[in-house]
Amino acid sequence: MPTPAYPHDHSPEQEKRRINIDGKDHVYPDQLAWPGIATLTGLPATAVPLGLSKDGLPVGVQIIGPFLEDRTPLRLAELIEREFGGFQPPPLFND
Repeated sequence: MPTPAYPHDHSPEQEKRRINIDGKDHVYPDQLAWPGIATLTGLPATAVPLGLSKDGLPVGVQIIGPFLEDRTPLRLAELIEREFGGFQPPPLFND
């Protein structure tokens, strides 16, 4: 997803759901194109946390590797985690 964590909308009609990106509402299913880049092509992928946004929400990145190179995105995730410190629970999780 091209956004930090956001409140989820579980209403039954997905086409009526909206997500706010940079102050503008977008159709929720439009976000599903991004994970599909790896999924539909069968490429290995992983996600790694990068820290928290200015609002204290988790931010991460998806790493997509070359075909049949499953270890490549995992190794890059390991290196990124080393530099950024890994997962940090958002402040609301401390309750």
